[in-house]
Amino acid sequence: MSETRVEIQVDSRFEQAFAAANLDRLLLDVAETALQRELESGPDRVTLIITDDEALRKLNLEFMGYDEPTDVLSFNTATDTTFESGDSGGPENEPEDEANVLKDSGGWPDAEGEESDELGDIAISYERALAQAQEAGHDVAHELSVLTAHGVLHLLGYDHAEPEEHRVMFSKTDDILAAVPTSSNTSNQSASSGNTNLSEGRTND
Repeated sequence: MSETRVEIQVDSRFEQAFAAANLDRLLLDVAETALQRELESGPDRVTLIITDDEALRKLNLEFMGYDEPTDVLSFNTATDTTFESGDSGGPENEPEDEANVLKDSGGWPDAEGEESDELGDIAISYERALAQAQEAGHDVAHELSVLTAHGVLHLLGYDHAEPEEHRVMFSKTDDILAAVPTSSNTSNQSASSGNTNLSEGRTND
């Protein structure tokens, strides 16, 4: 991999699970691979935030107008655009303060951007990824990888509102996952095979 362009912030409640499975390295490699394959020029710094359902619910309500959790949200700081994808709904946590990782980062997203080369932020609910992985019958590493690649593609302008857009975006997601270094690539399942809720779930963007 080239010089790191991706920062990952993991909620303290999930740090142990991430460390045990080396998930931070995997997701960094997925995001870097997506940028290498799809970004031609322009801002290239991405912050990946791993948090919980409640934080995603609050962000989904504030930026998308939906008072429900979702699995991933992408916010492009250059264009002030928010994308929401995947399976919404499901069990909600008891209301609590913003997740620690969001407090520590000074809030999300920062529309002004801290650096001129900042592409945007991606927030993923680890709780929702875990539930979707269990429902689909694959490991959480694969689910998180799909969500990360999907989030980066949204930052780069891809969408899946129309059938052809959907085909292109999920094909690119599969290509990204297949290109992740072997040491990090823990699953060779397809994102577009129907084995992940992301390709089937309701999309509100």
